[in-house]
Amino acid sequence: MQPRIVVARQRPWWLKPALIGGGGFLLALGAWGLYLYTRASTVSDFEHARLEVEQLREERRGLTRDLRMAREQIRELEEQVAYVERSQQIDTEACNEVRASLGDLQAEASDLREQLAFYRGIVAPEQSRAGVRVYEFKVQPAATPDRYAYELVLIQSVRHDKRVAGRIDLELVGERGNAEVRLPWADVSVGDTVPNLVFSLKYFEEFAGEIAVPRNFEPVRVTVTLVPEGNGSPRVDESFDWERLVGHGGP
Repeated sequence: MQPRIVVARQRPWWLKPALIGGGGFLLALGAWGLYLYTRASTVSDFEHARLEVEQLREERRGLTRDLRMAREQIRELEEQVAYVERSQQIDTEACNEVRASLGDLQAEASDLREQLAFYRGIVAPEQSRAGVRVYEFKVQPAATPDRYAYELVLIQSVRHDKRVAGRIDLELVGERGNAEVRLPWADVSVGDTVPNLVFSLKYFEEFAGEIAVPRNFEPVRVTVTLVPEGNGSPRVDESFDWERLVGHGGP
C-alpha cells in the first residue's frame, strides 16, 4: 500500500493585514466625505440667511437716505414758506402750492419713518421682547355699511435663523343689550376673506380681510392672541380699543 501525500495551500502572511487595512481606509474615506457634505450644506444655509439679512440692511440704508433727503426738502420748504409770509411778494396761489408740497413731503417723511422703524425691528429687533409680536393692527370702514377692512402685521423679534409658527386667536368683543359678547374672527369675516389664522414667519407676515359687524352689536375692543408652537417663544396677548382703531386707523 502506497502512502498518501496531503498538500496544504497556505495563504500569504500579508493578505489578512492588507484586507483589514483596506477596509479601514474605505471607512475613513466615507466618514471624511460625509463630513465634507454636511459642512457644505451648513455653510450654504448660513450664507443664504446672511444674504437675506444684508438685503434688509441695504433696504434700511436706502430708507434712511430717503428720510434724510425728505427732511432736507422739508427744511428748505419751511424756509420758503417763512420767506413768503414775511415778504408777501408772491400771490396766495403760489403760497398754497408751496404749503401743499410741504404737506406732501411731511406725509412722505412720516411714511418713511414708519418703514424705517419696521425694517429696524426686523434687522435689529429688541432682544428684551423675544419671539413673535404684533407690529401693526389697522381697521377702517369699508365701502359697505357695517363692514370694515382690517390689516394685521406680525413681526419676529429674535435672531432670524429659523421660522416661528403658531396660531392667531382674534376676537371682536362688544355688547349686545347689557351683556358682553365675544365673537370669534371667523364668525364675523365675510366673503372670501375668512382668514386662515396661522402664521409661519422668519421676518414678518401680513394678514388682511374684511369683517361685518352684526346688527344690535356694539363693538368695544379687539383681542389678538398669538400662540407660538413649542416652547421657544412666549404667548402674546394684546387688546385694541375699537373706537381708537376706527377713529385713527391704528392702535
